[in-house]
Amino acid sequence: MTYLTGLALGISAGRQLSQLMRGNGFSLVHALPGRRRYQHDDLLHNKELAGEWRRHLVNVKGINQVKVSPETGSLLVEYTLPDEHIDLVMEYLEQLHKLPGPRSDYGKMGMDIQRFFRRLNRNIFKNTASNLDLRTIMALLMLFRGGAKMWNLGQRPSGPQMIWWAYSLLKGRS
Repeated sequence: MTYLTGLALGISAGRQLSQLMRGNGFSLVHALPGRRRYQHDDLLHNKELAGEWRRHLVNVKGINQVKVSPETGSLLVEYTLPDEHIDLVMEYLEQLHKLPGPRSDYGKMGMDIQRFFRRLNRNIFKNTASNLDLRTIMALLMLFRGGAKMWNLGQRPSGPQMIWWAYSLLKGRS
C-alpha cells in the first residue's frame, strides 16, 4: 500500500468513525423561554426530513408552533412544555432519526454493534469524569502505537498512518 492510499483510507476511516461516534445531531442555536432554535446538519437541503420532523413535532402536546427550514438546516420550536420535556422530545427525535428505515440494508447485527459501542462510550465517559471517551482512547492508542513503530522500529508509513488516524479521530471531537 502506498502512503497516499493509506492516507486516503485513514481519512475515510476517521470520518466514518467520527460520524458513528458523534453525539446529538441537534445543536441549540438560540433559546428564549418557550422558544428554541436548533441546527442539524442532516436537515440542510433535505425537504423530506424537514416534513417528517415537522409532522412528528406538531403532534406533541405542548408544542404550539414548528418552523423547519431545510435551506438553513434550522428548526424553530415554540412550546409551553417545561424545558426538560422539550430536551427529551428533541433527544427522541434525534434517536428516531438515527434508526434505519424499514427498507434499509442495515441489519439487526449492525444496530446491536452500534448500541454496544454507544453504551461503552457513555460508560467510559461517565466513569472518567467526562475526561475520556472511546474516540479519544482509540486515538491515543493509535498515536502511541504509531509513534513506537516510527521511532523504535523505523517503520514507515504504518506509524505515520496511525498518527494520521489519531488526528482524524480527534479532529471531529467537540
